[in-house]
Amino acid sequence: MPTENISIYIHYPFCKSKCPYCDFNSHVSDYVNYDYFIESYKKELNSFKENIGNKNVVSIYFGGGTPSLMPIDLVKNILAHISKLFNIKTDCEITLESNPTSFEAKKFLEFKKIGINRISIGIQALNDNDLKFLGRQHSANDSIKTIEKAANIFTNFSFDLIYSRPNQSIKNWEEELKFAIKFNSNHMSLYQLTIEKGTQFYKDFINKKFTLPNEDLSCEMFEVTNEIMKNSGYNQYEISNYSKKNFESIHNNCYWKGYDYIGIGPGAHSRIYFLNDKYRKEIIMTYDPKNWINSIKNKGNAIQKISNISKTDLLKELLLMGLRLEDGLNSEMVKIHFKNKLNKMINFDKLKKLIDNNFLEVSENNIKITRNGRNLTNSIISYICECLNFDKID
Repeated sequence: MPTENISIYIHYPFCKSKCPYCDFNSHVSDYVNYDYFIESYKKELNSFKENIGNKNVVSIYFGGGTPSLMPIDLVKNILAHISKLFNIKTDCEITLESNPTSFEAKKFLEFKKIGINRISIGIQALNDNDLKFLGRQHSANDSIKTIEKAANIFTNFSFDLIYSRPNQSIKNWEEELKFAIKFNSNHMSLYQLTIEKGTQFYKDFINKKFTLPNEDLSCEMFEVTNEIMKNSGYNQYEISNYSKKNFESIHNNCYWKGYDYIGIGPGAHSRIYFLNDKYRKEIIMTYDPKNWINSIKNKGNAIQKISNISKTDLLKELLLMGLRLEDGLNSEMVKIHFKNKLNKMINFDKLKKLIDNNFLEVSENNIKITRNGRNLTNSIISYICECLNFDKID
């Protein structure tokens, strides 16, 4: 059913270079026609407004690509147009992703002046050798300076690190993570390096140009990460995300908790209810930036795919996202979309083995993966999806 609150994601698809591990919709271009982009963003927002009506915006996220490369006026005009169409709540979280370069860091103060209140910095590593391997264009020193710049301007900022890198030891990662914590960011995203199809790393990995830490070592790194972050005052509120109290990402929680969001820009995704429609929509925008612009010129939107999400698929999505959270999937998240409670739609009796082995905790109103089950998250979710009472999903 439609909700009063939504989140908005704006995709900016351009980068200075393509990282070899990246499977996002990002492109390298010497020239970007910003006039075309602002008009296209506006028209896409207008199209959503016609279909979803008045909404309160609780978070706005500029992702990419590298949105910190966007001109200040482009970001300002997008925010202004959103405010014309919807009600931006006074405590709305407005995030912009940035790379740690001096060019982008110089714009932080201007971004703050136009309404950005949270910066997310793609650090990825804090040593030069691994940054080079990851294809990053910045140095460890650039990272440090950018974090310090962000800390001086924003109360709320986050940065990312990637671990389980080739030849990385537990000791190396412990030292790097403890060094990163000294910057006192209120939020950190810590991801294990994964090899995605279609990336340069996929080709290199298949051709055995590098190897990754084995599964046991990666699991140990995960446990060490959790322990260090916990002892440093961070809550692991999602598998790869850690925050100090009251600094969880509102926008990311929107995805994980099954709230409505719209995505504009090339390749952006949406999960949203249209007015007077009982089914949630899955919407995907045209991937290629030039085709995206042309489509909007010709028909007012660049929707590549739009479909109703079946109730069964919707419940599976909620399980897939919600069980990544430390608190799991609860009845408050479910009742937005369903009439029945969790214990009616899932056969808890079939989960007894997982419960007895302390991999899973269930109650009438909640289901969560325990700390013991975290390394088996994907397998556990797959099994739970096989234990649905399909005739009760309503």
